[in-house]
Amino acid sequence: MNDLERAKALLQRNELAEAEKVLWSVIRGGDVRAHEAWLRLGELHAARGHLRRAVGAFRRAQELDARGEYAFVLHEAVSALGQVLHRQKKPFLHPADELVRNRRLMTGEVVAPPREAAWLEAAEALLPSLNAAGRAALEQAIGFVRRGVLDEPWSEQSLSRQLELSAGEEVKRIAESLRSLHLHWYELLLDVEEC
Repeated sequence: MNDLERAKALLQRNELAEAEKVLWSVIRGGDVRAHEAWLRLGELHAARGHLRRAVGAFRRAQELDARGEYAFVLHEAVSALGQVLHRQKKPFLHPADELVRNRRLMTGEVVAPPREAAWLEAAEALLPSLNAAGRAALEQAIGFVRRGVLDEPWSEQSLSRQLELSAGEEVKRIAESLRSLHLHWYELLLDVEEC
């Protein structure tokens, strides 16, 4: 019995903690069936009631499922959980930010978020040099950081991605640090609400 089959058996017996360890070993081991491991990890998170984590795992499974083996199931799962989270007014990540989060989870990479005051100072200094679209995107990001709260209106929005698309290379560094801050806040939220 390979690790993926073992994880599925553990899930069937509701041995979630052990199943999670095995699934992460499959994911981090670069197994060709990693997409199925992510799918099973999503099911595990959903069983625990950790719907945001489940959405993230299902999205990663979608990215890796090159043959579309689970395309319909994954699409339905992401859509249904997204609707539940919206109804519950619980924010969750945009796919671009979820991709970065999942890659960091896979590698164990820890990125220290910027201090909010330092980020705001750098952003405000950059504002005058941007075109109108870049300025509008950065002003929205500044409002987000000043508010300092992840709530439902920010669901599935990537202010970092908006910055990159609106202002290009000149905002790359500040967009990356904004993403790190956003992901840090998201992890704190998950630790409180989905532990």
